[in-house]
Amino acid sequence: MDAMNKLVFGALAAGTGATAATILSSCASSYRTWQQQERDRILCGGMLAETSVGPVEYQVIESVESAGGGPAVIYAHGTPGGFDQGVAFARFLGTERCTFISPSRPGYLSTPLTSGASPQQQADLYAALLDVLGIDRASIIGFSGGGPSALQFALRHPDRCRNLVMVGGIVQRHCRSELQQALPLPKRLTAQLVDRLLISDPFLYLALSMTSVMPSGAAVAGMLCSGSLYPLRKVGYENDLAQFAAIEDYPLEKITVPTLVVHGAKDEDVSFEHARLLVRAIPKVTLLAITDGGHESFYTAARTVVPAIKNFLS
Repeated sequence: MDAMNKLVFGALAAGTGATAATILSSCASSYRTWQQQERDRILCGGMLAETSVGPVEYQVIESVESAGGGPAVIYAHGTPGGFDQGVAFARFLGTERCTFISPSRPGYLSTPLTSGASPQQQADLYAALLDVLGIDRASIIGFSGGGPSALQFALRHPDRCRNLVMVGGIVQRHCRSELQQALPLPKRLTAQLVDRLLISDPFLYLALSMTSVMPSGAAVAGMLCSGSLYPLRKVGYENDLAQFAAIEDYPLEKITVPTLVVHGAKDEDVSFEHARLLVRAIPKVTLLAITDGGHESFYTAARTVVPAIKNFLS
């Protein structure tokens, strides 16, 4: 009887092991396929423009309703990101009324860092891209780490900037490592883990399975994937951290264009003080504060945020 039991258990163990190996092999194959699809999407999805200040990769998402394309809107992506983040944000916001221009900021994907390392130089790159596209004026959205270059576009090119939207945008000196060190240990470890996960392909691949059941899941998936294939974004990411830590006070009172500030009141990534600075300084400013909202408020409060941005831009 003991011998028979050993044979049965041995057969079950072998079968279970073979099944587990098959599942793992299938998962690994599916992950590799996804990575290749991501690489193809990123490497083939953008266009390259030679501007007066250097090459820039970008994508244009045309208005689906407005004749002539609708008002132009530049999307200054966050950290990390690339032109693909703007494509996802446009899907989330909707392009019924506007034409989105989504560049990869210098150091990200196919835009070299030599095209503009500083926020000031990136603002000049946006203006140069408008020249290439034959567009006189555009609104600009500064999302998170895209905030400094969006502010500089409004400051340096007021004749080209129709209005400004800041969504959880960085406004003042922002040193990620210093901010994390000031946190209590549990929060610090959590913040450091989140930073790593958002540029981890295995985590992003697993997280995508949950977006299918979310409202605007495709747009959320696109925002998540703007951190995929980190080696193609690493130069821009590291440059951003250095540039944000070196920000000096901007003359925000000189921003004369209408400005909409969208910010979570409990944002722990980019504190609400950044929004307060804009509200205190800019003459024509509207604040949309998301009560109890964090850095992801653009999504969690979408029913409020989306109509507000749409109405403001149009």
